[in-house]
Amino acid sequence: MSEQRTFSAEPLEAPDLQTPPGLQTPLLEGRGLHKSYWLGEKEIHVLRGASFALRAGEMASLVGPSGVGKSTFLHVVGTLDPPTAGNVLYDGQDAFEMGEEPLARFRNRNVGFVFQFHYLLPEFTALQNTAMPGLISRQSREEAERVARETLELVGLGHRLDHRPGELSGGEQQRVALARALVLKPRLLLADEPTGNLDEATGEGIHQLLLDLNRRLGIAAIVVTHNPRLAERMPRRLRLHEGLVVEA
Repeated sequence: MSEQRTFSAEPLEAPDLQTPPGLQTPLLEGRGLHKSYWLGEKEIHVLRGASFALRAGEMASLVGPSGVGKSTFLHVVGTLDPPTAGNVLYDGQDAFEMGEEPLARFRNRNVGFVFQFHYLLPEFTALQNTAMPGLISRQSREEAERVARETLELVGLGHRLDHRPGELSGGEQQRVALARALVLKPRLLLADEPTGNLDEATGEGIHQLLLDLNRRLGIAAIVVTHNPRLAERMPRRLRLHEGLVVEA
């Protein structure tokens, strides 16, 4: 049996900002990523050797037609689903060489996810939903709720802490989902159509919030969106085309 590498689940140190960008080890790198599924006796190829790199603090949009595999791509690079072939590297180390439990801890501390559907627990308040990742990482309830409160204030919901999802607007619910994704201060945010269910004005507010948080916190981000106008506002624009990632 081959020796298993040991990884820390703790947040990794940010690179020295004095280092020229071209010399930095990418925060996230995909090398030759393939992902396929079997539908009966037919193999469906989604990713076909996709390669890309994202530096710490860098923000990119990801566009492409429906069904091209954008969600699959996020699941693979976010370590929710292993690639059929290829490598997902964080700071130059292959994430899928970790064991299952170390990988889960690493993902919990280093990667935040925001989905098109907010997946908030309806019986819990905004504060309780946001505190959930901290409780999972074994913070005390007092500490988890303190950090959750600060994060909700950061996304403009300090006045809605005790409201349940059903008492919040669509935009407010998505802000809670964003706070939940950011509460452990991850180095990478992966957002899958975070404004897909919102009206244009509310969606614009969420995208502006993502840009502001990127500038203020230095969190790297990949944001999937079908809105070309919003995608163009991102500092870097990627497209998923025929299973490959290309610069848009």
